Amino acid sequence: MIRLFPRRRLQVLRRSPRVSVPFGPRQMVIPYRPVSTILIIVLATLSIFLFLRTDIFQVKALEFEFPAEGGSASGGELDEALVRQRISEEVLARSIFFLDTGKVEQEIKDSFLTVSAVSIKKEIPDRLLIRVSVRRPLAVIADKNKVRFLVDQEGLLFRQAAGEDLPVIELSEDFEGAVGVKLAIDERGIASYLQTLDLVSEKGLKTKAIYLRSETIELRLTKTTVWLSADREIAEQLELLTEILKRLKLQGRTPKSVDLRFERPVVKL
Repeated sequence: MIRLFPRRRLQVLRRSPRVSVPFGPRQMVIPYRPVSTILIIVLATLSIFLFLRTDIFQVKALEFEFPAEGGSASGGELDEALVRQRISEEVLARSIFFLDTGKVEQEIKDSFLTVSAVSIKKEIPDRLLIRVSVRRPLAVIADKNKVRFLVDQEGLLFRQAAGEDLPVIELSEDFEGAVGVKLAIDERGIASYLQTLDLVSEKGLKTKAIYLRSETIELRLTKTTVWLSADREIAEQLELLTEILKRLKLQGRTPKSVDLRFERPVVKL
């Protein structure tokens, strides 16, 4: 007499294990085989993907920061309002995980020339911190038609001038300006000019006028005329100028001129 119990036990052992997945009021039973493993991974990935796109992670709150260094001369309140609106249109109701902040930042810079940089920081689950830096005008560029444009440290003509109290740079008679034009500053010889204006502004000094000679930069402050060497490091010369002005200010003096073109500064009171 042959016993069948061992064979039945063998069949039980050979059965593939199964996984039960809730599917509405019922359960979906999936045999645990290699194909089933792939299906489980796909379903799990899809579930995570759909979860990340739910309302929980959609951008709802925006916090803007516009540094004050640009001032009204750089962008104006109208540009600020338009930038806020444009960014809001690009990011609101988008999944914070799938939002391409780099693309948004570049689109804003391309659309608004007064904007120099945009930084977007994500805060899970639905908040963005947005910092917008506005271009700071260093001077006014006058073209052959006497049309004036604001120029920044990059040499970009980003807006037409509107009576700003800034030094005026007059280029060659064949130069015709336009908003969006970037000067070839090295070719036109005004790289040192713009660098000087930028550094002077950082030092908190007020520039009334500036003139670029062949090897000399003449800088006219409120009460002092300064001569710089165009062949030497501008930052070092302005650092020395700042020290001289501070030292004389403590003595209650204001120099009429400071000449930094030589090894030893020449100061006239």
